[in-house]
Amino acid sequence: MKKLLFICLWLTAHYIFVSCNDDSDEGNPPVLTDISVSTTTNEIHWTNSNELTTAIEEALTYHYGEAKENEVDKPLTFNTDTTQVIASIAFKPAFENVYTDENTTNNAVTITLVKTNIPLAPVTLQADGPGETYELITSVLAPGANPIETPDCNHADFGRHIDEVFDNELNAYVFRFHMHTSPDNDRCINFDRQRNEIKTYDQSPENLKGTEDETVVYKWKFKLDEGFQSSSNFTHIHQLKSVGGDLESMPIYTLTTRKSNPDRLELRYAETDKQITLAQTPLAPLTGVWLDVTETITYSTSGNYKIEIKNVNDDTVLFSYAKTGIVNWRPGASFVRPKWGIYRSLINENDLRDETLHYTDFSIQEVKK
Repeated sequence: MKKLLFICLWLTAHYIFVSCNDDSDEGNPPVLTDISVSTTTNEIHWTNSNELTTAIEEALTYHYGEAKENEVDKPLTFNTDTTQVIASIAFKPAFENVYTDENTTNNAVTITLVKTNIPLAPVTLQADGPGETYELITSVLAPGANPIETPDCNHADFGRHIDEVFDNELNAYVFRFHMHTSPDNDRCINFDRQRNEIKTYDQSPENLKGTEDETVVYKWKFKLDEGFQSSSNFTHIHQLKSVGGDLESMPIYTLTTRKSNPDRLELRYAETDKQITLAQTPLAPLTGVWLDVTETITYSTSGNYKIEIKNVNDDTVLFSYAKTGIVNWRPGASFVRPKWGIYRSLINENDLRDETLHYTDFSIQEVKK
């Protein structure tokens, strides 16, 4: 009997205790307050993850109202390509019934993120005086290998078809590329064309090869003699060629001079195995003067391309072209390489003459992905 009485008393006391607590909760409704996040900028430019983290922290300011910092969550939500971040603030689940946010419209901000590519130091090739020209070119473009394609094999008595001479206009040594209508050919391999070019290729350092999603800036100076004679078929003076895949024999881009009325300079492009002309200009204003070229390309299936050719003497732009969203990367390609020099058809040999082309100040500069 006493035991039963004790249980009844305990249950009564427990009921009273719980009821008191319930009355206490009902008497303390959630605290009205305003938590928010704000930013000093809507766009952040960044180059690495540490810099990005610091910039976001410096841009954001959180306001806790009546709450404490340890009572809220402050997540950062990045999109998949890290071009946007959403910073938000919310009460932690344990405090959702303790506080009521009076204004939820200021609980999140969106910041655009722009990654700034860092250009690496350019690799340069400059003439330094007569003698050992092939060795100089090789030491830069493909140390220990052979980045030179000349007609020396079929014209040995002339000697090396690339040498160095002093140019009074530039007041510096420059590279001189020789080409003779006879007997020069294409490396004793092809006899309906002639080639005298330098290049990067699979034996070159990695930072001289263009790879997918990479931006590369090529610069050089060159001079065509007055009266320069071109083939009506092709006379390439610069090429960008992919290596690997079924399309590697066709350059992506070429600068080509062509016999016409009047003779012209063409920028040629091939997405696949067919070339088209993107832009052209009369050739005569580009002969007999030193020209400064800057070519910038992003190697991507939706890439960018830009080229500008200026007169060295007065910086007058003589030729330019730019396009975005262009296919600059081919299936199966492993890298893209540049070529400079002269590569021309012999099919209409009577249109041609012996030529010397002058080049200098080659530069290849990769930009980090």
